[in-house]
Amino acid sequence: MKKRILAIVLSLCLLIGVAVWGFTRCSRPPQVEEIYDRVVALIEASNELNTVFYGAGLPVHDADSVYAEYTHMYYGFSLAGEYEIVAPQAKFLSVDEIKLAAEKVYSKGYLEDVLYPSAFDGYAVDDGSGGATIASSRYYEDGGGIYRSTNDKDYLKGDVRIYDYSTMKIVSPSNGDACTLKIDSYLLSKPDQILSDTIRLVRQDDGLWYLDSFTG
Repeated sequence: MKKRILAIVLSLCLLIGVAVWGFTRCSRPPQVEEIYDRVVALIEASNELNTVFYGAGLPVHDADSVYAEYTHMYYGFSLAGEYEIVAPQAKFLSVDEIKLAAEKVYSKGYLEDVLYPSAFDGYAVDDGSGGATIASSRYYEDGGGIYRSTNDKDYLKGDVRIYDYSTMKIVSPSNGDACTLKIDSYLLSKPDQILSDTIRLVRQDDGLWYLDSFTG
């Protein structure tokens, strides 16, 4: 009887130990060296995507160009004045291709709540008087190809942010599933203006960390 009780007690201790270890592993923020390579890879990959979502966007055939006029590519184009045709040399030639690349870098929440609505769905902007202005999506796709809005803005203005990864540190609030980083950075055009940027990461079901904030 005593052996049975002892076995039960040991089993309970083991289960409690496993539970505590699992809780600790999930709640403990990672060390910088544990995520350093992943962070560098994510930020570097985000540079190209920042151009797609926030910068100049995918290259297009200018509707007023000599080539467009010569080829009559906009003749009968129903979206003339609103969208222009993305050029075939663009890195991405469909919405699915953009999403496939973005989902390797950004968290699902950031994509669905921030990037995808403005890029592919359009959104409403409060006009300050109780109404709203509808902003068209940056990209539009149909069976004939993908198009970029003529009203989008280059928020990056062709500049690139450079990160000093040697300054990377983990700050509060951070845990095993969501992490806040501080990294010094500067714009390529203003190397003497150093900023301490805050970057958020989240760990998804596949166990990998993804960007959960803007990096440009």
